[in-house]
Amino acid sequence: MISQDLQKVRLRQRAAFTSVGVGVFLLVVKLAAYYLTGSNAILSDALESIVNVVASGFALFAILRSSRPPDRSYPYGYGKIELFSAGFEGALVIIAALGILWISIPSYFDPQPLTQLDIGLALILFSGGINYLLGLYLIRTGRNARSDALVADGHHVQSDSYTTFGVIVGLALVWLTGWAWLDPLIACLVALNLLRIGAKIMFSSSTGLLDKTDPEFMAKLVEGLQTLRQPGWIAPHRLRSWRSGALRYIDMHLVVPSWWELSTVHQTQNEIEARLFETLDEQGQIIIHVDPCMPDYCSMCAVQTCPIRTESHTEELRWTVETLTSGPPHPLHYDEREG
Repeated sequence: MISQDLQKVRLRQRAAFTSVGVGVFLLVVKLAAYYLTGSNAILSDALESIVNVVASGFALFAILRSSRPPDRSYPYGYGKIELFSAGFEGALVIIAALGILWISIPSYFDPQPLTQLDIGLALILFSGGINYLLGLYLIRTGRNARSDALVADGHHVQSDSYTTFGVIVGLALVWLTGWAWLDPLIACLVALNLLRIGAKIMFSSSTGLLDKTDPEFMAKLVEGLQTLRQPGWIAPHRLRSWRSGALRYIDMHLVVPSWWELSTVHQTQNEIEARLFETLDEQGQIIIHVDPCMPDYCSMCAVQTCPIRTESHTEELRWTVETLTSGPPHPLHYDEREG
């Protein structure tokens, strides 16, 4: 059973509750601004805030659910639900964008005068500033607590603040020039930007669900193995990794001396798991498939007291992402059907 860091669990949950609470408050502020001004641009911003609240609520549910430890039914845990949450949020953003276009395009051909723009601008300027700070908080917390849902929610909230600032600039022009047609035009531009953001969020979620390789983490993983490297770890290969919520899963093959006793092999596996996750500052599980060495490995084996060595140690196997994620250095010794 894999236990999660309780502090990180609470950090994720607190951030998710904060996102929902602040989202509801800012939605009320934006609806008040729309009521005072009648602006389509402000309405588009308010519609996005409705999406924020719904998406944040779903993210909260996902984070609460993903905090449950692995069990018999879900041996890899519930963490993938956070990626579903992120994809759901991206879909909501796209739906909101289409709704804004539906409202704003007819209004462009029949623009209406706006009222009390000074108060409306002050209200959405306030909401935009709060949203930007909330987005920074969610992204930072999500990265620290290993939460895909929080990171996606943070990027969405932060993009909402950029939308708000764009609306402010546009409405300021309406206020100064009296050109009411600028208002629905700004709303349409906001919608197009939201379509881009929603598609980006959904793409990121889909790559996570498909366990796409994270090159940055793989480089960090290989560096961690290199730091812990021992003479008996002759040739790691077929190294893979994927994430499920806050938990990181790793599997690899490892060539070890064929004369090692089972207890030594088991001790090596435990040592790698404990020390590697500590070095990476991660929690999770590592599965190691052990391969016995063959004579061709003698030249790259650094074990000095080997009783079956056929040739001296003359080369150092270079550990890189490319060499560790591919097959063994001497694949002819192994069944090609191995995973």
